[in-house]
Amino acid sequence: MKIGLHYSFQVEKESAKDVIHQGLDDIAAADRDGFSSVVFAEHHFLDDGWIPRPLLLAAAASSVTKKMKIGTDIVILALHHPVAVAEEVAVNDILCNGRFILGIGLGWLKEEFAGFGVPFKQRAAVYERSIGIVQQLLAGKKVSNEEGPYQFRDAQIRPLPVNPNGVPLWMGGLGDAALPRIARMGDAWVMPPGTKLDELVRQQKILLEARSAAGRPPFREFPLRREAFVAETDDKAWELFAHGLRHEYGKVYRPLHPTYPNDDSIENLRKWGEGVFVVGSPQTVANELASYKSALGATECLVRFQLPGVPAGAVRECLQGFREVIKLVKDL
Repeated sequence: MKIGLHYSFQVEKESAKDVIHQGLDDIAAADRDGFSSVVFAEHHFLDDGWIPRPLLLAAAASSVTKKMKIGTDIVILALHHPVAVAEEVAVNDILCNGRFILGIGLGWLKEEFAGFGVPFKQRAAVYERSIGIVQQLLAGKKVSNEEGPYQFRDAQIRPLPVNPNGVPLWMGGLGDAALPRIARMGDAWVMPPGTKLDELVRQQKILLEARSAAGRPPFREFPLRREAFVAETDDKAWELFAHGLRHEYGKVYRPLHPTYPNDDSIENLRKWGEGVFVVGSPQTVANELASYKSALGATECLVRFQLPGVPAGAVRECLQGFREVIKLVKDL
């Protein structure tokens, strides 16, 4: 199993400038130390400064890496003109010499769609249409579109990506309704971070059946997203990471997780997060990842450990800890 990095660069009292620049330094180090990839997330208008332009961060990461795959997880595709997305993806693929992965998703925050002037109730139709448009443009085709908020004629992007196999399309999706679309159109399903292992097993079965029914070739990659943290001991890891989890799941993701405990003590967080969070010593984390490999055939885990309120020194030590995890899971 491979270990990749996932960043959203949220802050609490930290400086966004400091967090982003420190993150790029860490990414450069991770590229030298065997991490497989780095991907960047997207949200808009959040008070914690969640980065709104992941493709810009991907371009910055290209300048400090040589081996890692670089991508997005995710671009909220329906918020953006598909021609602009295709152009930026092509340039990113050139910058990283064919290492780019385009991760996309539907989006769920009504405020984001209102802010971009995209009708929330029409987002699924806009999203699916944009997927096809981006795929055609990246293949060098001339495209027109007369439907939805993004209407245009005879678009044909230049330059084109340099990856001879095309830019991989990884798709996010929480609910069962997303799975047939991913089966038809995607190259991989990025298994979501807040879904328990047993539920992922059930959903993966639906996905694979839909993939076969669509006549598409089997998936080659099974990426998994997890909030994860490594420290010297399990207790120390939870102590350092709990504040970030409270922010992310008790605030940002709270509408998606109604069972999140009102009393989010470390003890209750650990209980609620069983099968969701991967937190502990290097050996504990490696063992937990082994369970995902066994149950799901997960080929890569995209870990996020830089969350608001987690001390910068602890984040740096966590990165060091994951170097040990990479050694422990290399044969999984």
